[in-house]
Amino acid sequence: MKATTIKVSVETRERLRELGGATYEDTVVEALDALEADRFWAEAEAAAQSRQNLPTAERRLREEAEAAVDRAFRRIR
Repeated sequence: MKATTIKVSVETRERLRELGGATYEDTVVEALDALEADRFWAEAEAAAQSRQNLPTAERRLREEAEAAVDRAFRRIR
């Protein structure tokens, strides 16, 4: 993999060092993975909440459509 240099403040570099990964790259990758996971779950929670906020009739229509798709996939196994 090709390497590059990024400029960070001394404070940021020290924060990276304090996190204690084997290398700065390991620490940055771990931090990015954690951030991506946090964002994924935040989006999933927002979607679940949005679904809960749908009117009952709309929610039932979606559940019926999902059940129809599930049945179709079960038939092709």
